[in-house]
Amino acid sequence: MNESLCMPDYANSSCVHLTSDEDVGLYLHIPFCAKRCHFCAFYLVVQEEGRIQRFLRALETEIAFYAAQLSRENQRVSTLYVGGGTPTALSPTQLSNVLAQLFTKFSLTEHCEVTVEATPESLTPEYLDQLLEAGVTRLSIGIQTFEPIERTTLGLSGSLKEATAGIRLVRQSGFSNFNFDLIYGIPGQTVQSWDQTLQLACEFVPTHLSCYALSLEEGTRFEAAFRRGELPLLETRAEQELMSHTADSLHGAGYDHYEISNWSKPGQACRHNRRYWQGEDYLGLGPSAQSYMAGCRFGNVSNLQEYCRCLENGEFPVKEREKLSVAQQEKERVVFGLRMLNGVPNDWIERNRRDPAWAASLGSFLTEGYLVQTTEHVALTAKGRQFADELGRQLL
Repeated sequence: MNESLCMPDYANSSCVHLTSDEDVGLYLHIPFCAKRCHFCAFYLVVQEEGRIQRFLRALETEIAFYAAQLSRENQRVSTLYVGGGTPTALSPTQLSNVLAQLFTKFSLTEHCEVTVEATPESLTPEYLDQLLEAGVTRLSIGIQTFEPIERTTLGLSGSLKEATAGIRLVRQSGFSNFNFDLIYGIPGQTVQSWDQTLQLACEFVPTHLSCYALSLEEGTRFEAAFRRGELPLLETRAEQELMSHTADSLHGAGYDHYEISNWSKPGQACRHNRRYWQGEDYLGLGPSAQSYMAGCRFGNVSNLQEYCRCLENGEFPVKEREKLSVAQQEKERVVFGLRMLNGVPNDWIERNRRDPAWAASLGSFLTEGYLVQTTEHVALTAKGRQFADELGRQLL
């Protein structure tokens, strides 16, 4: 490996840990998809074998460098999340080889959570067998909706028949831990059609459900259609009704609501995503991947060609790097932690009260019923969860 790689040292002495994390989360971005869905703003390119092969060579270099650096810091990987894009756009052999590199070069904890995202139509019995053999412990499946018209609206690549067939294969394969991604607030969606999606999802008994409100992201087909006046979005009150219905329905089905958009069977919360909400260290590999290590935030370029070019030429593809002050770290820790239904410990709150403006905002949110404080925690109320993003912006 090229020893002159120009990599920012995330662990230099000018970066301050809030905690001394002995373990980290590892995220790997696979930037390939069969097509771009109308709502999707994640970085991706259409899959093509030449692009994939070049990416895999560049990724091998990035893996080797970071693995050596974490080894020097005596840090182990306790959660591994392979997202995208569509990781299963790679062949089973290609993805298995990537996982083998990660398992070999990084030091993983004994019970490391290993998640791979997949579209249901990309799964076959052979693919699922290879994922299990490769050490994957958890799947996250992008269903979005079980309503055919809504699937067309979203521009999903697979048909409803293909989606349900893929889920049945997962159920038969031996995977006992899997998530469904679902979307509410789709144009034309009703409480009845959303309820049908939730009921069908629960019939497959996933261990975890992520239910996201549709958002207009810059550069997406939906955003362009909205600007042209061609996309009628649900009113806020209708979206809030869907959000409330989701909580009631999934509670009745035996799921714990542990984060604003996430529900799980008891003991099956996603450990990797909890790292983000609790201010713990995570390292991102691949184009557009973001990292937060030792109080430093940095991200790779969102361009596959530039990502590969950098690594091929002995450079690292880090586009931006920011060292957060201790005060910034503590504020962010509270804002992201408030996404958890249990909220954040009172001592996290007290560390920020030294900022008079911050303390005043917190006080008004408590008075107005957006937050509630107990002897141990501060948490969002049901009312506060409906406005979590705006409250978070004010607390930053």
